[in-house]
Amino acid sequence: MTNLNNGTIATDIDAHADNDALTAQGYTIRHIETYHLDFDHSCIIWEAPALTEADLPY
Repeated sequence: MTNLNNGTIATDIDAHADNDALTAQGYTIRHIETYHLDFDHSCIIWEAPALTEADLPY
């Protein structure tokens, strides 16, 4: 799992434990990227869960 400076999270498509943990936390898949260099490599870019009023301090 990679957490970029802008808050974006990327995981390997085969990182099942990380992907399950993010799904359980409310993250959704923004898109999947596949790179075709010497070998095919796919990763998932995750969308953070939406904030609700309950998440905001008073």
